[in-house]
Amino acid sequence: MHTNHFARKLFLAAPLCLFAVGCGGDPMMDGSMTGEGATEAAAPSAPEDAALGTSEQGIGLGGTYWWGTSANGLTSTTIGTATNRTCFLRGIRGNLKGTSWAGAGVFQYAGNWEIFINQSNSKALRTDVQCINTATNRTPEVSWYDGQAAKLLGAVTSARRCFLTQVEAAGGFTANADYARVWNDGYNWYLGGNLGAAGGARALCVDVPSDAGGWLWIAGNPGTFTHNLAYNPGGVACMLSGIGGNFSTSDYDDGVTIDYNAGTRYWEMTVSNSKRGWGNCVK
Repeated sequence: MHTNHFARKLFLAAPLCLFAVGCGGDPMMDGSMTGEGATEAAAPSAPEDAALGTSEQGIGLGGTYWWGTSANGLTSTTIGTATNRTCFLRGIRGNLKGTSWAGAGVFQYAGNWEIFINQSNSKALRTDVQCINTATNRTPEVSWYDGQAAKLLGAVTSARRCFLTQVEAAGGFTANADYARVWNDGYNWYLGGNLGAAGGARALCVDVPSDAGGWLWIAGNPGTFTHNLAYNPGGVACMLSGIGGNFSTSDYDDGVTIDYNAGTRYWEMTVSNSKRGWGNCVK
């Protein structure tokens, strides 16, 4: 089965020495990464449903990272401890299309978080990761693949929030209708989706006191736009709860990503070329 093959390849290989760093840049000493693929998003106008209260809140940001390469094989690097700290996807950009598995995101290994790209397509592929300073009631990571029923992540509680950690594909994520996401029905949290070919995603949950809103943005084709998510009075974090669309372009800027705009104090989502992104914010 492709699920076992990919998991075995990933976890037996990790951690590897650094093959390629951020499309030509080096990891920065302040806990973030940058490189030639980094761009600034244009400041958007605020949607009516993006306004939040301005009271202070308590979630601590635990580092913002990105990793991109066209090198084949597993390339990964440690981005810090998994103790009292949880990391999630905030972006996938580039090419997931190929005849064998490609994947990107973040995973735990030997007490740390590792950001990774794993592919054999020789195409540009990039992932963006946001860490938050909590591991309270963190659930085990769950994987879902095309053709499976939605997977249970855990019961709904007043504080539980769930986000993606990885996406994987071997033919999936090549059509506009393809997607994978987490959601809750008021009783339980689930990971699932709809893919026309092989692929899937992984997710986990952690307790965060407050929900700061959720959004779905879809880009036209062709086209790229940036739109506001939550306003940040201090301590708000936003991550991906789902992605969808055709990820078959070898371009580090073509995809779905969430970034923070310090000039406007809004979290923003940028979406390109028929792709869609589900983003949720916590505080």
